[in-house]
Amino acid sequence: MTGVYVHLPFCDRICPYCDFAVVEFKQRRVRRYLAALRAEIDRAEPPASLVGSIFVGGGTPSALAADEVAELLAAIFEKFDIAPGSVECTLEANPSRGDSGRLRAYREAGVNRLSVGVQSFEDAELHRLGRDHDARAAKDYIATARSAGHENLSLDLIAGAPGQSLESFDRSLRAALGCAPDHVSVYGLTIEPGTPYAAWHARDSAAFPDDDAVAELLDRARAVLSQARYRHYEISNFARSGRECVHNLGYWRQGDCIAFGMSAAGYSDGTRYRNHRDFERYCAAIESEVSPRSESERLDRGARIGEAAMLALRTCEGIDDGDFRRRFGIDAAAAFRAARQKFAGTGLLEVDKIGVRLTDRGRLVANTICAEFLTPEMETVSSP
Repeated sequence: MTGVYVHLPFCDRICPYCDFAVVEFKQRRVRRYLAALRAEIDRAEPPASLVGSIFVGGGTPSALAADEVAELLAAIFEKFDIAPGSVECTLEANPSRGDSGRLRAYREAGVNRLSVGVQSFEDAELHRLGRDHDARAAKDYIATARSAGHENLSLDLIAGAPGQSLESFDRSLRAALGCAPDHVSVYGLTIEPGTPYAAWHARDSAAFPDDDAVAELLDRARAVLSQARYRHYEISNFARSGRECVHNLGYWRQGDCIAFGMSAAGYSDGTRYRNHRDFERYCAAIESEVSPRSESERLDRGARIGEAAMLALRTCEGIDDGDFRRRFGIDAAAAFRAARQKFAGTGLLEVDKIGVRLTDRGRLVANTICAEFLTPEMETVSSP
């Protein structure tokens, strides 16, 4: 099925580690942007397959008024002829905006999955991360969301925050479990160039956990969450049975995704595209009735197969040889023979008659391993 992604870039404050396409919340910007979004949605071509998921990300989508979110979702439901509640509809939310009326309005508008950016349950870490909530506010938000009828809640946590220790991270994990979420995402902190954190790291790298320490934190997350019966179904994601994120599974299975908004990236039948990252350029393009896309790339056969392999390796199932034979008409074991041989005997890959997947150790160095699978040996690949 096809996914729909909508980018809402507004934030009450911009976190010092953030490199996403965000702008400071100002109501006049919101009005202009929502008008541009509506126009882009109205002009979109319907997908060939059914829409199976909607993901409203950012930024901080919950910075918008509940009626603005509701109007946006209504436009999407109308455009793609889908009934509210018939597809997974995720909204990213900040715990600092958590009144029950707003949360009920989201649910009534069709949101049936909340992704809550907690990041940590340690107040000192939250302060260093530039967040505008504390641990108590996060817990209260989750409780309020439950009482407002939200039955599918995901929490985000960061591993590698400045000053974070194994002990403090363990406390955050335990606090997260105490909130009984349906899904937990754990992301290793990346120091992005041009951010305030990059400048801080350049001045005092010792303030941040090093790569080995972050790997230890991520391994602790795996151990604690797995013991609590959350399935580690993707490198950064854990879920209770049946609560895996449908939208993100579509990404990892190389499914089509229609993207709306500044910097939003989509994929359609082998073509990858991205909209302008700059707020002014995106809005001006829509207002001038020209395409807001800043780039578009048609992947050749080898690139599609390599990307499919890289994405599959992020999941617990890994590369299923039978699936690749059905999708691409190839012998995956032959196409990726060199990559498989490179890591043979390292304990980073598990190989069997079904296919190949990362081990727990392999997930800690996934980027290095996945890069070796991006270029299949095309001389071994038969025509489709």
